[in-house]
Amino acid sequence: MPRFRFAAVCRVMACLVFGFVGPAEASTVAMYGDFRVQGTFFANQNYTGWNASGTQTEDRLNMWQRLRLHADFTANENLSFRLGLWVNNQTWGHGELTAANPTVAIQPNQAYLQFTVPQTSITVTAGYQPLSLPHSSVFYDSVVLGTDSGNSDAAALVVNAPLIEGKLSATTGYARLVDTNRTYDTTTTQVGDEFDLAFLTLPLTVSGLQLTPWGALGLLGRAAALPSPLANGLLAAGASLTPSGYANNQNAAVWTGASLTAELPAQFKVYGDTVYGNVAWADRARCGRQGWFTDLALEYDGFTAFAPQLLGWAGSGEDASLSNGSERLPSIVTQWGPRGSFLFSADQYLTQSSMSTTPQGSMGLVLNFDRISLLPGLTSVLAFSYAAGTNSPAGLRKAVAVTGGPGAYVAMGQDLAQGERLYSVGSEHVYALSDAVKLIVETGWARGEGFRGSIWGQRMVNQAGNAWQGALGLIYTF
Repeated sequence: MPRFRFAAVCRVMACLVFGFVGPAEASTVAMYGDFRVQGTFFANQNYTGWNASGTQTEDRLNMWQRLRLHADFTANENLSFRLGLWVNNQTWGHGELTAANPTVAIQPNQAYLQFTVPQTSITVTAGYQPLSLPHSSVFYDSVVLGTDSGNSDAAALVVNAPLIEGKLSATTGYARLVDTNRTYDTTTTQVGDEFDLAFLTLPLTVSGLQLTPWGALGLLGRAAALPSPLANGLLAAGASLTPSGYANNQNAAVWTGASLTAELPAQFKVYGDTVYGNVAWADRARCGRQGWFTDLALEYDGFTAFAPQLLGWAGSGEDASLSNGSERLPSIVTQWGPRGSFLFSADQYLTQSSMSTTPQGSMGLVLNFDRISLLPGLTSVLAFSYAAGTNSPAGLRKAVAVTGGPGAYVAMGQDLAQGERLYSVGSEHVYALSDAVKLIVETGWARGEGFRGSIWGQRMVNQAGNAWQGALGLIYTF
């Protein structure tokens, strides 16, 4: 990052601290973050070496870097403000990392106020902030709406209130996820161009048990311009059969679920989640999307050198028809992944580190050896994964046909039909060079079997082979 840009950011922060904070509310400032740089070799991404649509060829070796910088302005224990800045993941020689390129690199990725309502224990968080729906920790993040460790935030107002001290609390919130036209619509006719979400969680903690039931309600406007990953997670393939998509100006979306963590006898722990979602049930039948998803994991914590885990999941899949909508769980931002699996983004330290498998419409198992600690300063995780499809082959074939081909709505090796299978082995090794600097080594192998030429085309299926990944990186935490 050019020095003058970083210096300008520091001057802005100094103005915030010293120019706008009066003597009555003098703030303390804590700045922290991390810098990551890595080299990654990745062969046969998407199992083909092409992009998901089969129109571009991969470049197997890339160098990546990113920066996260947080500044917490704390007036007292009841009032604070977070400003987050980032230089997002980028490859050397491209974009802002091209030699002599004046492209602006620094962007805000968090900006929110947090305070306690006077004379209460109610906490309010307002602004652009990390926002995840409940999930059990061994599966990294939510299958419906995840923040990916603060990399995918949302503009929201969140209120937390304790109901029974130390045992039961309530968290409710509202987020505007999309507002295409902002203040004024494009004509004098009102159109639904927003996607709003409200949610309620009720985390309960008792001896050896954490249970969080939750629910979310959304309102999706027909004219809301959804980014493609969000649209693919919310919409049914049948919605593309007409240019206008939905018939209704506004459609409701609802999710309900629960997450569980329980300590069992003999040093076992069990983790689990269950979710049901339904979007646009009052619209045309082909536009609706409803489905379920569940996961379960068992961990043994009795060994000092490692923690074995067995993780499984299953989700409803598409049937053979488009006319009755989609049968997969609708999602907003899926960040779900079993710990350690190379098939999913599962909290790996480095970027470009998974096969990006879609959990909806699949089932599978992961055998994971976590927290391996055989040498001082070195910790590792090793995971063996298997996934199979629960989607009807006819349903996926029709979805590919009406949405523009493979990779547009569903992709080979990511969205799995019945009879299609994935196998993978992944490992991650973290060595502490010092208290602040870590050396990271990641490896991955994956193979797909049974890919159907009737869905993806024989050209894509004939190209499929083993995927290999290896990455070496450094992380400086400050």
